[in-house]
Amino acid sequence: MGMRRWTSMLALTLGACQSVEGTVNTDDGTTDTDTTVDTVDVTDTDVTDSAVFTAVDCTDTTTTLEAVVCATEGFLATLSDDERAEAVYDLSDTTSRTLWSNLPTGGKARAGLRLEDMSDASRAAAEQVAATVLSDAGYADYVGVRAADAYLASSSGGGGGYGDGLYYVAVFGTPSVTEDWALMIGGHHLAYNVAWVDGVGYPTPNHIGSEPKASFTLGGETYAPVVTEGAAFAAVFQALDSDVLDDAFLGTVMADVLLGPDEYGTGSTAAVQYPTGSQRQGVLVSELSTDDQALVQTAIGQWVQDFDGEISDALMADYLSTEALADTYIAWTGTRSSGPDVEVAGTYFRIDGPRLWLELACQSGVILRNETHYHAIWRDKQFDYGGEL
Repeated sequence: MGMRRWTSMLALTLGACQSVEGTVNTDDGTTDTDTTVDTVDVTDTDVTDSAVFTAVDCTDTTTTLEAVVCATEGFLATLSDDERAEAVYDLSDTTSRTLWSNLPTGGKARAGLRLEDMSDASRAAAEQVAATVLSDAGYADYVGVRAADAYLASSSGGGGGYGDGLYYVAVFGTPSVTEDWALMIGGHHLAYNVAWVDGVGYPTPNHIGSEPKASFTLGGETYAPVVTEGAAFAAVFQALDSDVLDDAFLGTVMADVLLGPDEYGTGSTAAVQYPTGSQRQGVLVSELSTDDQALVQTAIGQWVQDFDGEISDALMADYLSTEALADTYIAWTGTRSSGPDVEVAGTYFRIDGPRLWLELACQSGVILRNETHYHAIWRDKQFDYGGEL
């Protein structure tokens, strides 16, 4: 990733940061002045202050994986020994790799080092890691979900364990372009679990949600982290004729996604049980009209393409192959009289393929009681956690 793209995206989230020193910590606690860094001054007319921060220079990298490794090494270099002990785990620590949830962090512990406990230098470096592994749209969602948590904190008087700094970064194994390792970034309504196996990135399980569900303004900035995802998913079902919509109706009440963080803290995916055989319900995508199939493909892309193309392109090709779509079902449930309406609590959408599992649930607001909010989960039946758990 080029420095220009990263710095423009980082301005969204570090607009009011203070100056950051251009040095990094070494393993023995001394200061290393030889590490190549760029000090970047970003001024955004939508941000009240100029942001000056230090970034690791990864411009010489030729692949996304090389850039992610470079950025992650740069992040780790900013940490003290004690901080590194919180952020870095053995790749074999499967229990910690499953410490993610849709709930606020006060109720469910997360693996890693918390953003609000980092120095400005470390936090800027952590943002660079996220921006490198994600696409522009994905990074905007990442920033927006955290902003939504800050919005909830202000709406609830600061209670409930909400806040944009209550998100964690964890590294499993040693960042490498040749050896296996994994990255976890998450907090309330956010869980990025990216594993690299033999140089291939697998970005699931992936959880994203947002309360508020609609766009909102905070600190003079407008955010809409899951608006396009929700609209794209709803469009699939809103376009169906009445007979097909009836055939796709599950008829069961779904208070939340079916396969959320069921494996939390277990170190295993054994608890994640996908419907099989006759339990797989809905309408096959291959039986839809060409226009309706295109809407399904767009909805899938809203999640998969939140990651850089080096990760997402192969997944999109696999999920959308003719063979895969012939074994991919769409289904929904909710209130029949309201139809597939995201403003109605209990509305639920699903795409179930041979590998792809994608769900979106509309729940009543927790803090914003007069509106619904989203929970979404994207899983890969073969390659959650890189297929290592």
